[in-house]
Amino acid sequence: MAANESQLPDTPPEQHIQFREKVEDAFQSVAGVIKASTAALPTKTGDGSYIAKTKPTGLLDDLPHLRPGDYRTLVDEGKSLLTGDPINDKTYLMERLLKLASELPANNKESSLFSNAFVQQLYDDLQHPPVAQLGNEHNYRSADGSFNNIMAPQVGAANSHYARSVRPQTMQPADHPDPADLFDTLMARDQFKPHPAKLSSMLFYLASIIIHDLFQTDHWDTTKTKTSSYLDLAPLYGCDQTEQDAMRTFKDGKIKPDCFSNKRILGFPPGVGAMLIMFNRFHNYVVDQLASINEAGRFTGPKDGANKTAYTKYDNDLFQTARLINCGLYVNIILKDYVRTILNLNRTDSDWDLDPRTAKLTGPTANGTPGNQVSAEFNLVYRWHACVSENDDKWTQEEFARLFPGKDPSQVSLPQFLTGLGMWEAGLSPDPQKRVFPNLQRSADGSLDDDALVKILADGTRDVAGSFGSSNVPTILKAVEILGIKQARSWNLATLNEFRAFFNLGKHDSFESINSDTKIANALRHFYDEPDLVELYPGLVVEEAKYLTGFEAGNGLCTDYTISRAILSDAVGLIRGDRFYTVDYTPNSLTNWGFSEVSSDLAVDHGHVFYKLFLRAFPNHYQPNSIYAHYPLVIPEENHVILSRLGQVDKYDFNRPAPIHRPTPITSYAACKYTLDNQEDFKVTWGKAIKFLMQNSGKEFGADFMLSGDAPVNANSRRVVSAALYRDKWEDEVKDFYEQITLRLLREKSYKVSGINQVDIVRDVGNLAQVHFSAEVSRYHGHALLAQD
Repeated sequence: MAANESQLPDTPPEQHIQFREKVEDAFQSVAGVIKASTAALPTKTGDGSYIAKTKPTGLLDDLPHLRPGDYRTLVDEGKSLLTGDPINDKTYLMERLLKLASELPANNKESSLFSNAFVQQLYDDLQHPPVAQLGNEHNYRSADGSFNNIMAPQVGAANSHYARSVRPQTMQPADHPDPADLFDTLMARDQFKPHPAKLSSMLFYLASIIIHDLFQTDHWDTTKTKTSSYLDLAPLYGCDQTEQDAMRTFKDGKIKPDCFSNKRILGFPPGVGAMLIMFNRFHNYVVDQLASINEAGRFTGPKDGANKTAYTKYDNDLFQTARLINCGLYVNIILKDYVRTILNLNRTDSDWDLDPRTAKLTGPTANGTPGNQVSAEFNLVYRWHACVSENDDKWTQEEFARLFPGKDPSQVSLPQFLTGLGMWEAGLSPDPQKRVFPNLQRSADGSLDDDALVKILADGTRDVAGSFGSSNVPTILKAVEILGIKQARSWNLATLNEFRAFFNLGKHDSFESINSDTKIANALRHFYDEPDLVELYPGLVVEEAKYLTGFEAGNGLCTDYTISRAILSDAVGLIRGDRFYTVDYTPNSLTNWGFSEVSSDLAVDHGHVFYKLFLRAFPNHYQPNSIYAHYPLVIPEENHVILSRLGQVDKYDFNRPAPIHRPTPITSYAACKYTLDNQEDFKVTWGKAIKFLMQNSGKEFGADFMLSGDAPVNANSRRVVSAALYRDKWEDEVKDFYEQITLRLLREKSYKVSGINQVDIVRDVGNLAQVHFSAEVSRYHGHALLAQD
């Protein structure tokens, strides 16, 4: 056999392969003829041809087509999809993916999926339709909230109908329980229960502003709300153009001092109005700053002799920009102070917050900013009368007595109550500044007394609120609750269990699940027969409240189970649906100064910003580190416990706000000499600040420092420091140092532009020279400030 093989002619391997392929092709052709002759005739086409069927290849079929670099491409793309981090386009990832797709067979399933995904990504990169535009027509908030969504301008505008969040499907009985019986049995306060988290009334004053910012039912058509569906400070600025015009001075962008638009707020405890007045003052402070800074010439005042149009534009630009900035602080207070306290984050050392404006959430793939439309269900979610404090309950009783003199509140019928409120509101002046608040006298410029306003706010900060849950609503609010129950029924809303199902919460399958209190559960059983028939209102009021999650994040509001879930969804929707808090919330819209002014700083109170409002509104009363300004939503005593546990209590001043004596300018030589010589009666004004800066763990070490006072010990400190700093020929040495460092910095920092040497003389020379001088002095004394030049 071997001999025979050796006698075969030598044939190249390539010819063997070619011969083999020819044989295979011949057999395939014969097989194809046999298959075609036995196949059914083509009857599914008109021309008698067969329909071609293409079988897509799978991943295993494609592996031979992949090269080593293609696997790296797939890994990089997978990382990008998983992390969501920005793509480093210098790695040519997009081009590598295109190359990979182009090399796969045309009938490849993965190639089709990739192509579709790539096209979808390119489409999603842009907004369809765009939510922001150039032009001046929609740069500012409209008075009534229209054009927040430019493509659907009436979404969320004032005087719109309430939306319906949940479709009611439960067949409810025609005869409902009597609202008065429901109140007396389930809601009426038997005794005051302080809030378990020791929340102050200030939190609920802010909540009242938010509620009336979003909900103001039209009494002539209760399916409508007279205010917009956006957090635009309507209680201050007004719900429409007429109300807004009544607030404006039409001079230099300012609004009338120490007043607000919403008449109904005057029927609330004065702390609500005092908080709005702080926003009023912040607006006018912002206007002054905008005009003074005049960033990029945006607010250049009209020249003498300019026409009325120029003055109108100047005033309007200042007013509208200040309004955007004021609303920016307002929404940051809501997110950074209010929501953090609701989630109990104020009791932790965490910087985390629930901010729905995160770039990844508000980008075009998150449906842009579709707008918002408040619903009737959420009108009921925010009725938190159970949290009215004892002091505010007493105030309300006194106001009720003035409104209905000589009448027992329990005997005032609902029609009488509504008539009385209508007459009271009609008697208020249409000019906000002419309304009395609350029995305070206005000065010649229209402002109210600072001492009186600060007292109202400080009292509210010290006033512990009530608890959520059944049997906690003050009896003076019986008529208000009866009206709420009847209003809810007129809207034909879903039941409590249906509302819970909307948020994917388990339904209450027993009355004890709604409230474990036997008395309340039995009363509900008597009124409703089945848990599924319990109405949304008063169900939201009588549902059992959550417990406080101690010093851990979770639940600080301690509201009812359903409400605690619903309000978070609403908060996210309100912010993400508002163009002016997402795509148009920019330094360009608010100015660089305004954007920075209202932004949070994690180094201060973990990002809380409420203190900015207090310090701007009352700079002569609140100390910079006052606990009343930094954490006003919890009573000071509880804040002391919280901050002690966190090791931060020494940072804050727990004294009640009081007038701060400001320095008096001295303009004569004699007065100046007398003041400097009299060290007993006149002290340096910065002594307290120096001591604060030099403290360590709450202990002051700077009392004897040379700049802290005028006592002999301070004078001795000055002599010691002077001897150390001001040696022989020190002036010449300082002069030589500055000359050398200035020349050095000029050489190092200068650069050529169009062939001419230029330098930022302030940033790169003047400021740095000072830093180098301080570092050199410190290094000479053994305390180096700079690791390197």
